[in-house]
Amino acid sequence: MTDTPLPDGSPRPPSSSPSAAGFVREATAADLDAIGRVHAAAMLASLRAAHAAAHEVPLPPGVEAMVAAPVIAAGWEQAVVAPPSPAHRVLVAVDEGGEVAGLIGVAPSPEGTDAAEEADDADVNAAERGLEITALGVAPEQQRRGHGSRLLAAAADQARAQGAEVLLVWAVRGDESLAGFLRGAGLTRTESFRRLPVGQGVIEDCWAAVL
Repeated sequence: MTDTPLPDGSPRPPSSSPSAAGFVREATAADLDAIGRVHAAAMLASLRAAHAAAHEVPLPPGVEAMVAAPVIAAGWEQAVVAPPSPAHRVLVAVDEGGEVAGLIGVAPSPEGTDAAEEADDADVNAAERGLEITALGVAPEQQRRGHGSRLLAAAADQARAQGAEVLLVWAVRGDESLAGFLRGAGLTRTESFRRLPVGQGVIEDCWAAVL
């Protein structure tokens, strides 16, 4: 990975070599248990915030029980060990102690053009391609240490390397910490959204950045 900027053009933190803060690398099968733990914890924190913001009640216990680390890890296995194409990748952020602190998944997105038109006033044509962040999570105890920025910068690297011109991510509405992070990195919330049948229901908004 080269020292290319975040989607908004700001300098990126180092991600390709070990440092005092950590680095980003390709996920391997040996990471699956850690990926399950990290993603489950990050997902629960986000869903709790979204559900509380939308309904002023906690996330139902049954929903929390379904977001279990072993289940999440199993869901990532194929993406890690046998991705459907070179454009599908799973990366992990590693802390100074060698522990997996966060993850990001990327895949080609057919929605890139529409989202780009909402995110930027520049001319966007049908030839433009998007890369979607299918998952982005940092363990709650590892947040605010640069791991999320390194992961997002790595995704921007991947998008540019593949010739993509739009970076997309779906984020639950009501998780203000995540929204602030995405906004600070230069992504814009578009008008696209979808409803998820989680508890009493939560909404995911599509965020996008033209690269």
